[in-house]
Amino acid sequence: MKQKKKISNQTEGWIPGKSKPTPEQVKHDTRQWKDALKRILREHNWKHATKDKGVSARTQELRRDTLFKIFRTLRSARFKIAPYNLGGRHIEFIMRYDTATAGMANELKILGSKLEPRDAPLAAATIQSNLSTLRTYCEWINKPGMVRSAEYYADKYLVERTGNATRDRTWSGADVDRAAVVAKVTQADPVVGLQLEVMMAFGLRRKEAVMFCPTLACVPNHGLPDGETSTSYLAFLKVKRGTKGGRLRYVALRNETQEEVYLRALKAAPHPGSHIGYSGKTLKQALDKFSNVLRACGVTMDQLGVTPHGLRHEFASDLYFDLTEVQPPVKGGDPHLSREAMDAAYLEVARQLGHNRPQISHAYLGSRAAARPSH
Repeated sequence: MKQKKKISNQTEGWIPGKSKPTPEQVKHDTRQWKDALKRILREHNWKHATKDKGVSARTQELRRDTLFKIFRTLRSARFKIAPYNLGGRHIEFIMRYDTATAGMANELKILGSKLEPRDAPLAAATIQSNLSTLRTYCEWINKPGMVRSAEYYADKYLVERTGNATRDRTWSGADVDRAAVVAKVTQADPVVGLQLEVMMAFGLRRKEAVMFCPTLACVPNHGLPDGETSTSYLAFLKVKRGTKGGRLRYVALRNETQEEVYLRALKAAPHPGSHIGYSGKTLKQALDKFSNVLRACGVTMDQLGVTPHGLRHEFASDLYFDLTEVQPPVKGGDPHLSREAMDAAYLEVARQLGHNRPQISHAYLGSRAAARPSH
């Protein structure tokens, strides 16, 4: 046993009963894909993609993580692939998967894969970054030019980093009956149903909703830090657990529906520090549970044409309407507000979504380009 293990380590692609493999055979041994990828990274990852210089440790880390994630996804999708065997069909699959293309669930079923389809497309910036890494990687394995432009693989609106919403991603824009969906999800799983309601009412991300602690959340207006918000709402929810980078934000309690949802959350988790998720599950299990229940209830791009993330767009649109009394540009509302009024609304929407720059609101509301100059 010890001798066989030693031989296997020395040859890396050794198969019992056969002669020692050639270096070319080792390169294409699908069982040894991790070792092969590590060797490629050791040889090339320090290099700049186009210039005769090195790259930072951070860039090397991002490339390594991206490539391992891509190959794990491909292998989970039942592609028998080694790092040197990457081909055009693999890249096309990754793009369909990352953009949450309609029919992906059926495609994975045909492949016999247990990989779950994405609930929503990756951000355009992430897709472009992944393709850039793949493009560099293909140079390393002597397959230059194999990776095409992002627009070749997917619709332009999914991959173009414009920063402006060019189509309405809200549930109302897709004529989805929100109350009916909440009722269906709640019947399937009351915990997930409440989490969905919290997302809908306060524009929370999935992770933020799963970790939401109502007893720690409510803050009166006079309790906010100076300059934190420009609105005159009486109360806010403090959101910090599960946010990106642990960034604190305040979401206004501005209507009765929000108050009712908050009180239901408080009833479900009345103890200090308790959250509205499952107490016996890890965070990953709770997040997976949320996604699985919604998928089982048909809340997917394939079936309803929307994703849970569309509720963030809904929240942004509703808040913008409250602030300006017109629909946002992406919904075809009158864009001819004064520049001052529109800038203030975009900033407030960005803040309540958890960002500091009003430009972020463009991804939810559309462009401010048509606003009238302030006088």
